[in-house]
Amino acid sequence: MKILVIGGSRFSGKIAVELLSEQGHDVTVLNRGKAEGEVGVPFLKSEKYSYPTKVKVIHVDRTNYVELQAKLDGNDFQAIIDTCAYNEKDIQIIMDLASDKLENYIFTSTGSVYDEENIEIIPVVEDDPFGSEADDCSIQYSRDKRRAESLLKKAFAENNFPFTAIRPTYIYGPNNYIYREAYFYDRIMDGKPLYMPGTGEYVIDFVFAEDVAKLLIAPLEVKKAIGQAYNAAGQGGITLNNYSKFLFRIIGKETEIIHYDSQPVIDAELKPENRNQMFPFEHDAHFVLSKEKAVIDFGYKPKKLFDGLKETFEWYKAHRNPEWRGDYGFDDKIVELLKKQSN
Repeated sequence: MKILVIGGSRFSGKIAVELLSEQGHDVTVLNRGKAEGEVGVPFLKSEKYSYPTKVKVIHVDRTNYVELQAKLDGNDFQAIIDTCAYNEKDIQIIMDLASDKLENYIFTSTGSVYDEENIEIIPVVEDDPFGSEADDCSIQYSRDKRRAESLLKKAFAENNFPFTAIRPTYIYGPNNYIYREAYFYDRIMDGKPLYMPGTGEYVIDFVFAEDVAKLLIAPLEVKKAIGQAYNAAGQGGITLNNYSKFLFRIIGKETEIIHYDSQPVIDAELKPENRNQMFPFEHDAHFVLSKEKAVIDFGYKPKKLFDGLKETFEWYKAHRNPEWRGDYGFDDKIVELLKKQSN
């Protein structure tokens, strides 16, 4: 099959390109080329990435309609896997330029499209209500993904545009350029406390990057996936306290977990100096996605969380920037503020 992967140089998209190439597909990657150079995050070694031998690469800014049209002129891709469309404009350009031969457009959405503030039953299923698409929605990323999916649903209903949406929960795994599991690894290895907002007892879900990649390519072989959405969920829900205990076992070292009320921090508008100081997960609501639909339609079998975290830790040890030092300065600010609040 002739397949275009938009993005495809990082994390799950990178794995999807490798899997498609291994399966013998004719793969083209389209992106700006910026993520193919040295890794641009401070906690990882600078390592260049190269695509599998037969993969073709197009470098273009997808938001530039004229340039994108020139690059895709005459294309006859049978499938498009889009790992980095964030809003309606990104989607509309692709719909305008898609070939008549297109059999499936696979959109990487997000689990945050759901109405998280009003979830009453977990796990969340694909038919559960979306959150707000209004201009004043507090989280623009979630709002824009909702709008993008709504546009795709409309295009499918009115013009049979062949889309499938994949909605991941928190993605983890090797090559994660977002400081999430590494936030925990560093603190435990450095003997620093885990300052955890809230009780740590809310249940959330994590999905392995390779499992997301497999779900991105699974609809290519399943016709009933057209016009459908699928959650990309992990083994199941886990509390952040038990998540931390998993990591203690994997690393062979424990550290203190210090729970605190985050509201005084919010009220004081106390913010970290950089994102890598910020606690990386939601902490005040249960959020677990159902994987049942993907299991039934694709035979989906997610990796066990403990095994995935162990694999990720081994990868992180090998690829951690030796000059990287965790920045724990925000901890002191939290402690100082809470002391003032208690006086």
